[in-house]
Amino acid sequence: KPQAPNLAQLLSEYYTNRNARAWSQKAKIGNLKEFNEIVNYLMQNKLTTPEELQERVSVLSDRIDTLKSSMCGKSDRMKELDELLRMVQFYTDGKPVADKLATIKWKGKREQFMSENENTLRLYHMAERKLKTYFKDGKLPITAWRRERDRLEQEYKTEQAELSPIHAEVKKLWQIKYKVEQVIHEQERQNTVTRQKKQEIEH
Repeated sequence: KPQAPNLAQLLSEYYTNRNARAWSQKAKIGNLKEFNEIVNYLMQNKLTTPEELQERVSVLSDRIDTLKSSMCGKSDRMKELDELLRMVQFYTDGKPVADKLATIKWKGKREQFMSENENTLRLYHMAERKLKTYFKDGKLPITAWRRERDRLEQEYKTEQAELSPIHAEVKKLWQIKYKVEQVIHEQERQNTVTRQKKQEIEH
């Protein structure tokens, strides 16, 4: 069974080729530094073959998808809670006005009062409609909503903090993968050429 190509060897070949085309000493030193950084990263993560590199990309990409999906759910729920708390504010502001209106019996005064408080009353009735299903024993779960909102925001920030370095690592892995694949393609091309020449000589 042929041995799987070694990442360090493939990258060494990549940077050897790159150095052959480098114009300045500075570029060569830059290439060497980059090569050392990549090899250290591969050793730290115990990545030795292209297959293991691909596996790492897959695992991290799955984690990114999981985090994004979780964050998206939290973001949607926070928007929902923000809207509910906004309705609570309209309801709270409008309730004394609506109660006062209920006590005014005289039509002219009633119409005048409604006209003066038109916006507050309109928002109050809209909020009342939207909050109707959430009332329990005449009360709204405002404290629970605020707590849930704070908790979700904290969890969202935690996931966001986890996501950033994973994104950066996946980007780095794709760059390594690209370099490695360039070398493998070039090796395959040369092997094909060698085989063709061998066949020509044998025929």
